[in-house]
Amino acid sequence: MHPVTRKCPCCGSAFTTDNLKRKYCSDTCRNTHQMRKKRARTKARKARIETSAAREALEGKTHLSISEAAKFLGVSRPTLYARIEQGELTPLRVSTRTVRIPIEQLETSTQMQPKPTKGDFSSLISKADVLSKYDISERWLYKCLKEEGIRPKLIKGVSFLPKPDIERMFKPKPVYNPDEWIDAEDLINKEGLARKYISDFARRKAIPCRRIGRTLLVSKKEWEKAHIFQGDRDKNYLTVDQAKKHYRIGQQSFYDKTNEAGVEGIRQGNRVYYRIVDLDRLFKDKTPKIPAEIRKNYMRSGDALKYYHLGQKRFSEETQAAGVTKVRTEGNYVWYKKDELDKLFKKISDNGSN
Repeated sequence: MHPVTRKCPCCGSAFTTDNLKRKYCSDTCRNTHQMRKKRARTKARKARIETSAAREALEGKTHLSISEAAKFLGVSRPTLYARIEQGELTPLRVSTRTVRIPIEQLETSTQMQPKPTKGDFSSLISKADVLSKYDISERWLYKCLKEEGIRPKLIKGVSFLPKPDIERMFKPKPVYNPDEWIDAEDLINKEGLARKYISDFARRKAIPCRRIGRTLLVSKKEWEKAHIFQGDRDKNYLTVDQAKKHYRIGQQSFYDKTNEAGVEGIRQGNRVYYRIVDLDRLFKDKTPKIPAEIRKNYMRSGDALKYYHLGQKRFSEETQAAGVTKVRTEGNYVWYKKDELDKLFKKISDNGSN
């Protein structure tokens, strides 16, 4: 698998890895980042509780001071002053040094969109078009916009972004040769495979992959060589147990022959599949061939036990003592002469008795 270069979300340093699931440059960064997110969640939960308590305490008031308004919104005083400068809030001046903010403005201020601070908005593109064209998630889009200091522009309820900056930040969906690469989404839709299974299987089998945005491309030739598709598997492959039953061979003989011939199976889950063509070449002609004369005048020991209603011990002792004629054929089968068995066990015809 080709190594990829990534940016550590904790320390920001670039690192190279061939593990598609690795996000951090070290275990220390991973633990640190997880702890930061945990603290942030705890802080946010605590802030929500404090904001809720502050709103209950301020219930009944029509105008709030700067400090009270900041508690009501759950923000700091500098943030509140910044929103006043941007025109989101219009306080009422009571005296030279005292202002009050109507609570109606605070109740509706969360629905107002702040003005964008950066970006070339001379040409716009909608958020939905960005997600579709560049095949990225909404979460990743907003993360990149935050790093660039760009805020969406809301027009008639639709979020628009600066098109020149978006074209600079992201690359369009990859164009690839379908004869060389398979999109992981196609495997998910056609074969019902999970994306995690595809990634893990490609890593274990060292299958070349390309990741562009959210698109994962897998080498078609190497994938088909290492993985069996559902329909092809049911039609052209057998498991070890199926092969043993079909060709009437033992497990040791199966592995001895396949290893000697260099026939390799393909493992999927806890099963190994072998191509029927390769197995036919090794085992198809090995089916025991019993002459018609033997089948007509002789009887296998297992069939004789059922026919004469005998146990294995008695059958073996009496046939050996009487010297019943027996022959061994392919498949390691032992056949006993019917006439001698009838005479020995006093069974003259199918309607006779012991």
